[in-house]
Amino acid sequence: MIEGPPARVNFALELTSTGAATVLKAIGEIDASVSGELRDRLAAAIEAGAPVLADLSEVTFCDSTGLTALIHAHRAAVAAGTRFVLVTKQRAVLRPISLLGLAEILEIHPDVEAARTALG
Repeated sequence: MIEGPPARVNFALELTSTGAATVLKAIGEIDASVSGELRDRLAAAIEAGAPVLADLSEVTFCDSTGLTALIHAHRAAVAAGTRFVLVTKQRAVLRPISLLGLAEILEIHPDVEAARTALG
């Protein structure tokens, strides 16, 4: 049996910037086949300096590699002196975050509007 890289799941990233914040919207499933791309895109957005909103409202699955990418983004934002905010109401994302105690460290809002309001 020949093994290759993991198959890519149904996933897309959309980046928009409003000047006051950068929104990185993830759509689909986040697993090991796409978490590196998510981590890299979040890191680049954070390095730009504006607050970053990770809109996960259309994410239907997030495994441990996706959660690790979010933790890396949080740490990078703290180190850069900016904010990293999650946007989601999806149980597929909130449940593992809650079970691992990450809701204590990650800033989470139910929608982009609420996140923008929190950023001021």
